[in-house]
Amino acid sequence: MPRYECRIGRVEAGITTHWMLSRMALVATKLYNTALWEARRQWVETGKIPSGFDLQKVVLASSHHDYLPAHTYQHPAHQVGMAFRSWFRLRKKDPTANPPGFRKKQMLSSTLFTGYGFRLTESGTFLLTIGKKLRGEMSYPQRWLPLKVAWNTPLPADGRIVQIEITPRDGWFEIHAKMVLPEPVWKTEGQVIAVDLGMRNPIASVGEDGQVDLYKGGAILAAKRYWNKEKARVQRQVMERSSDRKRSSKPLARMAKRGGAQTKHAIHAMSTDFTQRCVERNVKEVVVGDLRGIKKGADGKGKGWADKPSQNWHQFPSRMLVAQLGYKLARHGIRLVEQDERRTSRGRCSSCGCTDRAKLHRVHRGMFLCGSCGRVQNADINGARNQLARYLHREAKEASTGSSRSLADLSVHRWDGHLWSTVVAA
Repeated sequence: MPRYECRIGRVEAGITTHWMLSRMALVATKLYNTALWEARRQWVETGKIPSGFDLQKVVLASSHHDYLPAHTYQHPAHQVGMAFRSWFRLRKKDPTANPPGFRKKQMLSSTLFTGYGFRLTESGTFLLTIGKKLRGEMSYPQRWLPLKVAWNTPLPADGRIVQIEITPRDGWFEIHAKMVLPEPVWKTEGQVIAVDLGMRNPIASVGEDGQVDLYKGGAILAAKRYWNKEKARVQRQVMERSSDRKRSSKPLARMAKRGGAQTKHAIHAMSTDFTQRCVERNVKEVVVGDLRGIKKGADGKGKGWADKPSQNWHQFPSRMLVAQLGYKLARHGIRLVEQDERRTSRGRCSSCGCTDRAKLHRVHRGMFLCGSCGRVQNADINGARNQLARYLHREAKEASTGSSRSLADLSVHRWDGHLWSTVVAA
C-alpha cells in the first residue's frame, strides 16, 4: 500500500504574493470564528457538537467564502469540528476544561489546498487557485498565484504532492506538502536487527551479526529538564504578577517552542544516523517494541510510577522516534516491525534463557544480573537480544545473537547538541 511523507519549505514571496497570502490567511481566520460561533450556539442550545460537515453550510453562507477555493474555505469548518470533539473528550476527564476559543481578528491562519486547488509545474512552481472576490479586491489579472518554494529537503522523484498547507510565520510563509509515495521494494536478503526503546538509552540495538549499538539519551533528558525548570520559573513569575489569574505568556510559548525544537532535532539526527548504519550493515528488517499504551495501566489511567521516572518517560517522544524510523528505513527498503516487548528487559536472561524471576535482578544504573549463569549486562541490551530471539522464533543462542562476544562489539553514541558521535566503538 502507498505511504505518505511530508516536506517543508519556505515560500519565496514578493510583495504581491505576500499580500495575497496574508489576505487569504485573514479570511481563513474569519471563517474559523464564524464556524466556531455557530458550534458554540448549537452546543448551548442543544447540548450536541456539530460535525465539520454541518459547519460547512455555515461557512458557505458567509460572505467571505468566495475569497478562497472550495476545499480551502471548508478547512476551517473541519478544524472547528475536530477542536470541539477533542474538547468533548477532554471534558469527560476534566469538567473545568474550556471550549475552543476565538482567534484574534488580525491573526493569520493556515490555508489548506487539495489537488483541486493547486498545480505543480515542471519547474517546481506551485500555481494556487484564487477566489473571485480576492482577484477583484486585489485587481489581480490572473487566475493562478505562482509560488516558488525553497525546500528544506529535496523532493523524491517518485513522490506526488496531494495536499499543501501554507502556514504564516513571523513575516514569511512556510509550506507543508503531503506526498504519496509508491510501495517500497522491501529487501528479502540481509540480517535482522532488534531495538529496545527506552529513556536513558533511546535505542539499544542488537543484530544477527552480534554488533551492539547504544544511543545515550542523557543529554536529551537533561535539556528537557532544563526547559521544564525554566518554564516553571517564568510561569511562577507570571502568576505572581497577575495574582494567579494568568498562567501563560509569550515568553513561555517561545521557551516551549525552542525546547521542543531541540528535542525534535536530536531525535531526527538519531533516527537518520541509525538508518544509515542499517544500510551499511545490509539490514532487511528492524524489530522494535510496541509501546502503545505502555504508559497506562489496565484501567486506562496512568501508571503509579515514581515522580522522576514518570516525568522522564512521559516526556520522552518514543512514538516520534518510531514514526521517524518507519519512513526513513522504508526509503531504503528496510521494513520496520513492531512486536510485543513484555518481559524482554528483565523477564528473561538472553544468555542462558532463565525465566525464574527470583534469579533475575535489575540492579543499579539499568544493569541486569542473572543469578542462574552469573552474567551481568546492560538491561536494554538484554531486552534487545530477547526481542531478536522472539522475532526469529528460536531460543537466544550465543552464536546467533552475539551474547558471548566481548565489549569490543559495542558502539556507544552520544549527543553533543549537534551530532551523534561514537565514543566507544569496535
